[in-house]
Amino acid sequence: MPVSLDAATIRDELRSHLAEVLYVEVAEVEDDATFQDLGLDSVLGVELVSVINAKYGLSEVVDAVFDHPTLNKLADYVRERAAEAA
Repeated sequence: MPVSLDAATIRDELRSHLAEVLYVEVAEVEDDATFQDLGLDSVLGVELVSVINAKYGLSEVVDAVFDHPTLNKLADYVRERAAEAA
């Protein structure tokens, strides 16, 4: 199944993955809330990056999450990286 590189789709998928990693409702993950404010630490960040890498065929490290510390910023970054990898 091909991966969508649509920004809104990636953001929604990342929101779902982030909510799952944080054990919160999807509605609690706001687009511009920092991951730190949402409770994402380095251990959970590694888990999130693992999901991102598997979903989008990337090989990112946890620094990518903290270098792009909101859902909107991370979604833009993942979209760019996935487009490069395609």
